[in-house]
Amino acid sequence: MLDGTARPHLADRAAFTEAFRYFYEPLVRYAQRITGDASSAGDVIQDVFAKLWEDRERITVEVSLNALLYTMVRNRALNAIRRNKRIADVAVEEALDVREEDVGSDDRLGAEDLRRCLHRWIDALPPRRREAFTLSRYHGLSHHEIADIMGLSERTVDTHILLALRTLRERLDRLHNEDPSTLDQ
Repeated sequence: MLDGTARPHLADRAAFTEAFRYFYEPLVRYAQRITGDASSAGDVIQDVFAKLWEDRERITVEVSLNALLYTMVRNRALNAIRRNKRIADVAVEEALDVREEDVGSDDRLGAEDLRRCLHRWIDALPPRRREAFTLSRYHGLSHHEIADIMGLSERTVDTHILLALRTLRERLDRLHNEDPSTLDQ
């Protein structure tokens, strides 16, 4: 079973196929957060695995296959954005139609409304902080792997995630205290 830290021999077709099946969906979600477009995200993943297959004899997995793939996806997705001359923020998994001021001040906020608020708040984080947080919380990468992918020190990754959590907690506290006028601050 593949767990992301394994170092499979990628020239083995069965190992490559297993890696593709294991990583495809999480990598598509990650690429979509970068590109903001599901179609571009799928293209990025296809390009990454095509490149991986082409270079399978020469590639040495030094850290982990997980870190290698996320790095390749990140680089290809950023290149796709530059190539298309689009500026895109990390997109949420689905289109958000709700604005915080539309949530209302009922005694209890529904789980769906809360999830939407959290996605909106995550989108509002500074880009590098958002990326570190997303890789950690949604993709389950270690701080070491995130540091490798983003080209940062582990300490900087720790700081990004800590600040993201602090911001989200503050916004959640304001929401809980039913002060909707401060949700976007």
